[in-house]
Amino acid sequence: TKGSSSALALTNSGRMESAFVRHDRSHEPVKTAIDEAITTTAKRLKEILDTHGPDALSFYVSGQMSIESQYLVNKLAKGYVRTNNIESNSRLCMASAGAGYKLSLGSDAPPGSYQDFDKTDLFLVIGANMADCHPILFLRMMDRVKAGAKLIVVDPRRTLTAEKSTLFMQIKSGTDLSLLNGLLYLLVNNGKTDPAFIKQYTQGWEAMPEFLADYTPEKVSETTGIPVADIIKAADMIAAAPEFMTCWTMGLNQSTHGTWNTNAICNLHLATGKICRPGSGPFSLTGQPNAMGGREMGYMGPGLPGQRSLLVEKDRVFVEEMWGVEPGSISTTVGKGTVDMFERMAAGEIKACWIICTNPVATVPNRKIVIDALQKAELVIAQDAFLDTETNRYADILLPGALWAEAEGVMINSERNITLMQEAVSPPGDGLPDWQIVARVACEMGFEQGFSFNSAAEVFDEIKRSYNPKTGYDLRGVSYERLRKTSLQWPCPDTDGDDRSPIRYLNNGASQPLKVFEDGSKPDLLFATDSGKAVFFARPHVNPEEMPDKDFPFILNTGRLQHQWHTLTKTGKIATLNKLNPGPFIEIHPEDAAELGIKDKDKVEIRSRRGYAILPAVVTNRVLPGSCFAPFHWNDIYGEHLT
Repeated sequence: TKGSSSALALTNSGRMESAFVRHDRSHEPVKTAIDEAITTTAKRLKEILDTHGPDALSFYVSGQMSIESQYLVNKLAKGYVRTNNIESNSRLCMASAGAGYKLSLGSDAPPGSYQDFDKTDLFLVIGANMADCHPILFLRMMDRVKAGAKLIVVDPRRTLTAEKSTLFMQIKSGTDLSLLNGLLYLLVNNGKTDPAFIKQYTQGWEAMPEFLADYTPEKVSETTGIPVADIIKAADMIAAAPEFMTCWTMGLNQSTHGTWNTNAICNLHLATGKICRPGSGPFSLTGQPNAMGGREMGYMGPGLPGQRSLLVEKDRVFVEEMWGVEPGSISTTVGKGTVDMFERMAAGEIKACWIICTNPVATVPNRKIVIDALQKAELVIAQDAFLDTETNRYADILLPGALWAEAEGVMINSERNITLMQEAVSPPGDGLPDWQIVARVACEMGFEQGFSFNSAAEVFDEIKRSYNPKTGYDLRGVSYERLRKTSLQWPCPDTDGDDRSPIRYLNNGASQPLKVFEDGSKPDLLFATDSGKAVFFARPHVNPEEMPDKDFPFILNTGRLQHQWHTLTKTGKIATLNKLNPGPFIEIHPEDAAELGIKDKDKVEIRSRRGYAILPAVVTNRVLPGSCFAPFHWNDIYGEHLT
């Protein structure tokens, strides 16, 4: 439904059709010509840069921008302003999965592709409600299930995805690591690992058997609430499946140990050898259309283009040469993430923030910190395609961007698929592509040498230079001309080569150096680690940072609904979608409802340590006793500072 109604978002009356500048925070913003607004933006940023230094500026960007836009913002921040105060909303969702991939396999991004959905014998879906959040991929999965594949679903809530499962494991929130370790314990004890694969392609296995001894089915059952018989059955299903893949998303990623969850999933696939072959492998599901591309552009933390890191000297040198900046321009000081950046802004350390294509007031945890930060900052710039958002209300300058069908640009999805968005209609009013606004502001700040681009295609050609032979990140064979005919999948080394590269880490010498042993033999796989081998990590179960207590005895689990999108900036203005998902609710288990005297549709006040909401109750056994569920799309309409 979101896809079929996307044209309505393009033509919605809530679009930002001109720039606005607020000359004094006690006054309303004034409609301003786009050229004047860009000049004002550049002037004010340059004044703060010259007065307070590089780290007084910050940038907060999005997985819904094109890679050209993401690349240019990162280039401006790290290469020319010389600050690493750039974060993205991917920090809230996919950062932990990316970090986990890097540790286990050597680089970010899934090793397989969507083609695996058509060839696998078993799906393990954990911490993901694909039916609501990835409906097209869910339908593809169900086609395979109808053909005979099995489906295990692990979730604290009985979702629509769980309803279709072969085995549903209703787990206590925050105990996924215990389960993953317990499954591997059983595979080891039952002799269902692949010793030959482990020996040839991995390292770190020596520590695993002793570590896993603490994760017997009985102990795991006590921790997770899952019956022993179901834990044993799941391990047997993994062992019996010739090919098996794991799909996960926010349920595992949005955790203080989200990276460890990804490591534990990779452990399962490495131990069984069911990875980097058709139908098998760990597959994280990205929540935004170009969050994968943004990670490749390095748009948060220590990232640099081409899956590089500013913590690695040779990576800094490479990118400084590519960007044409002086050696040493890229700082090695790295912040602690999105929340830390806004905390430093609230403390007065950061003076300016440029927010592009995202809504942090509605999405960042402990949102009052974000509000305090934006009120404290000397300059807040919000660049968006829609006028009325929770964040835009705090902006000094509003810049009108273009949506996906209104500008050229590339996006890269979960399976490394590269798609060219082509301009079908013009943006309304003075709206401009995000990359163009960033480039023009950078030029007016005095950085013409690095930002004088005439088209998105020119920006893309520069991005292609970030080819990384260490990780196999390779766009050398991609061009706008080729993308106008078909989408492509990286690694894509040759202009006349295959369109698809469904499996990564193949030791074929195409995008990574060919590894040959002294006897002339060649391994089939070459992971992106220094040793060329994937790595096992012993990741123990740890409790969440906050556990239920007498003052706050319930766990609140949040998620998305099928017909709404994130903070309603787009979908909340479309009547057909609002009719399907008209408002929020709170799901409560019948036992808890009876104890509290709550009936269906009663208005219930929910309080956390940080905020509250008043929502209608839905009494259901979809949730466990002591657990509640509420969708996160609606914000201050129903309560203050719930996040």
